[in-house]
Amino acid sequence: MNTDQKRSRRKSILFLVIAIAFSIALLLGIAYVVLTNSAREQAYRTAAVLADQVESILKNNEQKEASLIASLKENYIAKAKAVAYIIDRNPEIETSIAEQIRIAKLMSIDEIHIFDESGSIYAGTVPVYYGYSFDSGEQMAFFKPMLENKALSMCQDVTPNTAEGKSMMYAICWDDLGSKMIQIGIEPVRLLEELRTNRISQVIADFPTYEGIEIIVADSGTGEVVGSTEPKEIGRRLKDLGISNEEVDQYHQAKFSAVVNRVPCYCVLSQTDGHLIAVAQRKADVNRDIPVVLLTMFLYLLLAAGVICFVVWKMARLVIDEHKNANTDQLTGLLNRRAFELDIKALEQDPRREKMTYIVFDLNGLKAANDQLGHEAGDELLVSASRYLQECFGPYGSVYRTGGDEFVAVVFLDDAQLNQAEEEFTARLEAWSRMHGRELSLSWGCASFHDNPELPLTELAKLAERRMYEAKSNYYQSRGKDRRR
Repeated sequence: MNTDQKRSRRKSILFLVIAIAFSIALLLGIAYVVLTNSAREQAYRTAAVLADQVESILKNNEQKEASLIASLKENYIAKAKAVAYIIDRNPEIETSIAEQIRIAKLMSIDEIHIFDESGSIYAGTVPVYYGYSFDSGEQMAFFKPMLENKALSMCQDVTPNTAEGKSMMYAICWDDLGSKMIQIGIEPVRLLEELRTNRISQVIADFPTYEGIEIIVADSGTGEVVGSTEPKEIGRRLKDLGISNEEVDQYHQAKFSAVVNRVPCYCVLSQTDGHLIAVAQRKADVNRDIPVVLLTMFLYLLLAAGVICFVVWKMARLVIDEHKNANTDQLTGLLNRRAFELDIKALEQDPRREKMTYIVFDLNGLKAANDQLGHEAGDELLVSASRYLQECFGPYGSVYRTGGDEFVAVVFLDDAQLNQAEEEFTARLEAWSRMHGRELSLSWGCASFHDNPELPLTELAKLAERRMYEAKSNYYQSRGKDRRR
């Protein structure tokens, strides 16, 4: 393989390596985009499911609270009517605080108040409230409709009472005669406990979530956070956390990326009756497995590339070997006549033409060696001569075996290099002859474009061949032989 062929082969290998590296990088880039998009969409789907679950829980809690309050109101009104009935049947109780307290304990009531027809308290278990009326405050004013309709019964939601601000539920009704109103007051411990448990802040704090996910519930009007899996966020505003409710579309849901508390997140924001529900997932957690997947893909692609390169190398070797076998002389390992004929066509246009030298060699005494010593001895001469031709002239170009004992070297060198190559070649032939006790000799003739720039390559070859025959004739004449070949 000459220098140009080696250079071409190195370029091919480099191109293959670059192509494989580019392909792997491209595939990994595509995989990264696909995996990132897939992870983002999965994060949005997960967040949407969590938002729907939170919305469902909030609505369910609201329904439970409403049902509980309605049930308690019915029960408290029934207790107020029962107290009114007892007092109507036992008028002396109206003036006996001790009896009123006894009845309150029996019926699990905290307070009993008796109002006159004008809406003022004149009796009851808490004397300090005597004189209070429906005009004594907002909490008391709730019951003013009682003055207009004596068939009416009312129960108030849990409200801080006017005197102490204590959370109470009050129920009121008229007695059978319509002369007074009986009001009972109960501190609804069980209701308050359930309401506390069902508060949004508590519900969201207890909501099971995965690592890297934060659920936030805010008032849809003010944007103030009323519940969060991170309790420290309660009281802040969504926009202060990095979430804008302007993202919500006509379907009351939005998917977007945001920096929540200085952490990049994928977010889903849903709007329900009175609330905004935000679910934020940290991008780092969502994309956590992508580097491992990409590394695995890289290793598989690298392995696949190695297999492909091995297969390509094997196929290339087969092609090269086939080409080499088709263009190589089996005995000497030199390029054969077929290779010579293929290469000679391209040499006319070779840019190094000015330094080209065409040399024809002919092995002396081959027929005699074959006849006297056998073909093995003749083959030994051919192989040895070929080795020295390749060693001395091969580095400068190509050496061919064009016939039985004929060789051609097409080399690119200057006069000094040519002289050095010829001297080295002659010295090796002589050394071989001394070592083996028989002669190894070649006759050659050379012609260069430097000395004959006007000649085409075919004429240059003929000139070299004539000079070789002259040298061969001189060789035989010097030894007193008539045979030239």
